[in-house]
Amino acid sequence: MKRLVACGVAALIALAALTSASIGADSEDETPAPFAPLEPLVGSWKGTAVPAANKLKGWPETHSWAWKFSKGTPVGMTVAIEGGKVFTKGDLTFDAAKKKYTIKAVDASGKPATYVGGLSKDGKSFVFDRSESTADGKERLTVRPNGIRYVMTFDHQAPGAPQYKKAIETGLTKEGESFAAGGGGADLPKCILTGGSASMTVTYNGKSYPVCCTGCRDEFNENPEKYAARAAAKALANPEKTATPAKAMPKTSGGDSEFGGLVDTPKEKTSSKTKSNAKGKAAADDDDDKPAAKTKGSADDRSARDLNLAKAFEKSGNTKQALNYYKDIVKKYPKSDAAKTAAERIKVLEKD
Repeated sequence: MKRLVACGVAALIALAALTSASIGADSEDETPAPFAPLEPLVGSWKGTAVPAANKLKGWPETHSWAWKFSKGTPVGMTVAIEGGKVFTKGDLTFDAAKKKYTIKAVDASGKPATYVGGLSKDGKSFVFDRSESTADGKERLTVRPNGIRYVMTFDHQAPGAPQYKKAIETGLTKEGESFAAGGGGADLPKCILTGGSASMTVTYNGKSYPVCCTGCRDEFNENPEKYAARAAAKALANPEKTATPAKAMPKTSGGDSEFGGLVDTPKEKTSSKTKSNAKGKAAADDDDDKPAAKTKGSADDRSARDLNLAKAFEKSGNTKQALNYYKDIVKKYPKSDAAKTAAERIKVLEKD
């Protein structure tokens, strides 16, 4: 009997490995490196735009960010804006050779508008200048992701003026999220296409699968068998990680992070037993200490997420920002596996 069980387990493992290899799932799904700092934008947002000329006459706006796919691979992002008075939609791409981002948009009058730029010097926002010259002067677009909030600002520089002046600022909050404590993006189910925090589900053959945006939803619906097989392979390989139902989507809390708020890192709740564990006591002293166990899991998820972002910055050539994230991981999560990897990368980068 034991031999039959062992054979059955071996067969399942072999099937999982074979399925993973056939669908390209041997490498973990992750956000494309250049877009990792922008990943928090994915989803739907509601807010109010306020003109600098008259702050009492604002208007509502709705922004929807989603992944754009080509042959099953995320190659950029799209944004659709309802109620916007500057532009209504746009496609965001990244030029690896120039290390520049481009937004090809349609302005409020229906004309094409191109904005080119990148991460600001302080690492807190993305700044894009409009390529086309206009009779009114120059335009600048600034996007700042910050957890479940984000701000989009349009600045204008009149002909002959020495600098840009703020024209419109739109502050938005992610739909379906809450500022109440007790959750975080790391606790949400992961999108089976990109690995980002899922905010919706798709259904295939009676089963629900988590996705993060309309772009991933549409990609899944075009290739449902492929992604259902990928999800099944992951479930076999990592049963604990895929045990959370797709509908279990806790709220996330907002707040600035130390390095520009590009990632929502909620403060970790600690209990007296969590603190004693940090001093050297085994976490297994009390198996019934469920709050502490949940906190630890959340911390591991956050450290792993921050490590992915640090790697993304390093891959994109922004070693300074990568170092900031690596050092922050070592400081905040010294006992984690991510901290060990971060410490190794710090040594390598500081030598260069």
